[in-house]
Amino acid sequence: MFHTGRTKIFLVTANKHKMEEMSRIMSEYGFHLEQKALDIPEPDLGTIENVAEHKARHAYEHLQVPVITEDTGVFFDAYNDFPGLFAKRVYLGIGFEGLLALIKAKENRSARFRTAVCYFDGKMAKVFSGELKGTLLDRLVSVAKDRLPYEKIFVPEGHEKALVDLPIEEKNRISHRSEATRKLAEWLLKNQG
Repeated sequence: MFHTGRTKIFLVTANKHKMEEMSRIMSEYGFHLEQKALDIPEPDLGTIENVAEHKARHAYEHLQVPVITEDTGVFFDAYNDFPGLFAKRVYLGIGFEGLLALIKAKENRSARFRTAVCYFDGKMAKVFSGELKGTLLDRLVSVAKDRLPYEKIFVPEGHEKALVDLPIEEKNRISHRSEATRKLAEWLLKNQG
């Protein structure tokens, strides 16, 4: 049973940026996230929603407490939604040089981030999604900033600056991850309180 203001939930991720963003949002609703880094396989399960749920079930097996997991993809319209749920693997494989070459090769620069956040308590899995549309840059910005790679080449719709250069408060107001996280927090308050 959850009690607003005292609730601790484990967010299973090794990514400090995701932890920071989601923690800020969940705290607005009275939840405290504690980070747990587990080595969880991320098989190709077709969608980020399926991957997030797979990760949550896997994490629950290890921790035996309610968990939250997250999976994010970046979808380039010009490449039929590639790299999609393989965004991290693609970046690790071809780096910024390869990504920028792909972007420069096409006129269509439309893209979107999609995030799926999954809560699993051992019985029920609930998945919440969020999306942020925007445009890809053909150059890197704010290279030295310690942020997620794709944020350095993506300008959110309605903004002039890349996601990496937005104040954290603005990012948390508009981002794909914040949309999914807010849906989760609201659901928890309504259904678990």
